Amino acid sequence: MPLSFKSSSFFLFACLCSGSYAFAEIKLGGNIVPPITTQGEEIIFSSDAIFKNILGAQFSTGFINSSEDLPLLGNGHSLTFFSCQAPRKQFYTLLFTKKTLTLENFSLISFTDNSSTGSGGLIYGKNIILKSIKELRCSGNRVTYSPPAITTTTPSSSTTIITGPAIFQPTNSLIMENISGAITFFSNLSNFGSAISSTPTTTITIRNNSASMDFSHNFTSSAGGVIYGGQSVLFENNSGTITFTANSCANSLQGLTPTENFALGSGGAICIPTGTLNFKNNKGPYTFSYNATPNDAGAIYVENCNFIGNQGAFVFDSNTAAKNGGAICAKVLNIESRGSIDFKYNRAEKGGAIFIGPSIGDPIKTTSTLTIQASKGDITFERNMLNTKPGIRNAITVEGGGEIVSLSATEGSRLLFYDPITHNLPTTSPTNKNIMINANGSSGSVVFSSQGLSSTELLLPGNTTTTLLGTVRVAGGELAITENAAVNVLGFATQGSGQLTLGSGGALGLADITGGTPAAVDFTIGKLAFDPISFLKKDFAAASVNAKTKTVTLTGALSLANHDEDDLYDTPLLKSPVAIPIAIFKGATVTKTGFPDGDIVTTSHYGYQGKWSYTWTRPLLISAPDGGFPGGLTPAANTLFVVWSSDTPVHSTYILNPERYGEIVSNSLWISFLGNQSFSDLLEDVFEANHQGLCITAKALGAYVEHTPRIGHEGFSGRYGGYQASLSMNYVDETTIGLSFGQLYGKTNANPYDAHCSEQMYRLSFFGRFPFVTKHMETRISWETAYGYSNNHLKTTYIKPNKTRHSQGQWHNNSYYVLVSAEHPFLNSCLLTSPLAKAWDLSGFISAEFLGGWQSKFTETGDLARSFSRGKGYNVSLPIGCSSQLFTSFKKAPSTLTMKIAYKPDIYRVNPHNIVTIVSNQESASISGAHLRRHGLFLQMHDLVDLSEKTQAFLNYTFDGKNGFTSHRVSTGVQSIF
Repeated sequence: MPLSFKSSSFFLFACLCSGSYAFAEIKLGGNIVPPITTQGEEIIFSSDAIFKNILGAQFSTGFINSSEDLPLLGNGHSLTFFSCQAPRKQFYTLLFTKKTLTLENFSLISFTDNSSTGSGGLIYGKNIILKSIKELRCSGNRVTYSPPAITTTTPSSSTTIITGPAIFQPTNSLIMENISGAITFFSNLSNFGSAISSTPTTTITIRNNSASMDFSHNFTSSAGGVIYGGQSVLFENNSGTITFTANSCANSLQGLTPTENFALGSGGAICIPTGTLNFKNNKGPYTFSYNATPNDAGAIYVENCNFIGNQGAFVFDSNTAAKNGGAICAKVLNIESRGSIDFKYNRAEKGGAIFIGPSIGDPIKTTSTLTIQASKGDITFERNMLNTKPGIRNAITVEGGGEIVSLSATEGSRLLFYDPITHNLPTTSPTNKNIMINANGSSGSVVFSSQGLSSTELLLPGNTTTTLLGTVRVAGGELAITENAAVNVLGFATQGSGQLTLGSGGALGLADITGGTPAAVDFTIGKLAFDPISFLKKDFAAASVNAKTKTVTLTGALSLANHDEDDLYDTPLLKSPVAIPIAIFKGATVTKTGFPDGDIVTTSHYGYQGKWSYTWTRPLLISAPDGGFPGGLTPAANTLFVVWSSDTPVHSTYILNPERYGEIVSNSLWISFLGNQSFSDLLEDVFEANHQGLCITAKALGAYVEHTPRIGHEGFSGRYGGYQASLSMNYVDETTIGLSFGQLYGKTNANPYDAHCSEQMYRLSFFGRFPFVTKHMETRISWETAYGYSNNHLKTTYIKPNKTRHSQGQWHNNSYYVLVSAEHPFLNSCLLTSPLAKAWDLSGFISAEFLGGWQSKFTETGDLARSFSRGKGYNVSLPIGCSSQLFTSFKKAPSTLTMKIAYKPDIYRVNPHNIVTIVSNQESASISGAHLRRHGLFLQMHDLVDLSEKTQAFLNYTFDGKNGFTSHRVSTGVQSIF
């Protein structure tokens, strides 16, 4: 296999021996480091290869080239071309082969600041394969081959355009796979496709890569800012983030009229004039943003485009085209997502986000269709604009001859049009075809809404009106028209479980057709629903169905559209009865005999209680949401009214959802009390110290607490950690006095709801001990007083069928703690306990523990916000028990093990409590924290070890438990006597 490897001053490798040949790293002129070993037909790299500052314009061959296959095996090394100039001769390039070029197992392949003025670009081959590479980096390369367009006059006039050179120029196929780190194409320049340019028969496959891909700030002078050409371009099973941003193209060949469709000046990121682009089963997110073109398709120009089975989110943001399709131009577009897709802020003369039409691609092919299905995520069109008409929104334009096959969403997903669709019919032989909503068993929501438009934008009909020039058939799920959006059609029908949902100001109408062709058909509504939330506001407007010269036929019964019960039944307007004129029906004839007055099925719910019904007669003595007469002084004919009736004659009863009680706020006081008890445990070593002098102690603390739900109240659990430092003075008579400071950090989780409270507690305490001696016995009295302050941050998550909602709030707690304990040998005085007390050296004790505190008021932010009043709580307990000490006489580290066990009854309690108020309607409810049992068990084990005469270490474990409640506390530390 003939191979060559050239530099600017001499030939390296006049020929390669057919046998195996190996050599150490060689630097040639400081610019070339060719670390290559040849084994048969493979080139294996033994170290990194660097080509730098090589001027090869006059070379007669490529830097590395072959007339046969050219496999380059990196063996984990890198290949770098920096500031090199590729040959101009024929198709010779930096890497050239007439057959298959393979780049495999490199840690890095880098092409930076290279240039080419030849017809081959930088890398040329019939087939190019890049696989098992960690990083591919191409930046600042200039491929500026620009031969003049050739115009012939015989035998017939024609123009030939050479699309050729780019960084990669395959003539048959290109494969990128198993690249793990990063793929970067930044600030490259060429005529067609700065990264990849190929022939109309080439296949390009980018698959099975975990690498992030960044294609940004690339530019071409003619078309396809990043990728141009190809019969098929496939992105499949990639898991990394993929970004196309700020790529663009110009139209330097403007004015030429080639016989083929080169899509000149089109495709800011990708241009495939007569081929197919597939995004299939990708797991990573895709972003196309700020791409631009002077002609069609700010981001993607392609004849056939398919989005199939992608789990990662797609975002098309702020792409711009001077003519058609701000984001996408296609003859055939099929979107079947398994994740979210957002089209926003894209602009074009026609088709703010998407343009569909038979003029795209090969003009011989006339079939042009649009199919969209949202699945496992929403597809949203929002704030896409027509740049020739400032202020006009547009999501999709389908030109004459294009067909909208179906608009669908699977159950739980939505296809949202906040921008309208423009649909045009062909000028010759137009027909009234079916446009399916939720085809093939889909049962989600297809929504047309003008939500988010300003009052000025609402004055322009173009911002709100969608035209679907065919007979719209809702086969399943719902077609929702709400928030002043209008949809004009040539016929309408619901089929099977398909439902029409009307919201405030929504309008379904008959489109006006010049010449009356094709003929429109009647409207048939077999299942009708209304969106109650959109009507329950002061500025609501009745929806309308206007078939003009056609008949409207209604059958069945009215139902509530899918809604969030918390949003709906929290609405203050439902405190009292209300009547809503939801829709006005117009047509040559309105047939409603199959749609009589009736009740609407109202499922059990929280919030305001009552029932819904509907009637064709205006209700008396019930006002509309705006406070006026329902339907005005004289309601229009065929007006359908919905009535909300309260469950009591006075007003609707409000039942608060237990998930929104927020008992974790009250329970935060229990946690503050726990913190005080935990810090109190740490003073045991100070009281047990038998050395006189100044004592300094440093301690670490860990705690776990759990309370199971009980008597209709939430439970809670949490883990905490912190420290305490104390300073005390021990006197000769065993009197002790001191102070301590500590901090405790942790998080409390509500049970069973999804609420989490993070705490940061601070505590300052004063403590002491003194002996009380009488003639017959000695009693030791210990005491402690403490003040605690804690910052709390609450996060609450509400998991709903269609979305997850979050709220958060912050507040602080103040708490106090008082403990008085007396250790007395009363067990020795009792006949029943005296033998046991003497045998085990038991000493009795009795304590009084006072806990109390208050919680500050605060208001949440976010969804379903609540306001909590100031709260408070108290608890008094009287632990009574016994203690014993065990001494170990280890020579180097003698220790004292103290064990305590006590019965701990709570004799007085005011449970932590407050008042929660729903912000949206000011409904309130009294909330009480967890109801802990009043009888409990206290167990403490404390080991104090003498490390030296003046230094001691300790380990402490405390169990504090009641039925359904447990608290475990562990601490350790050291203390020194001065």
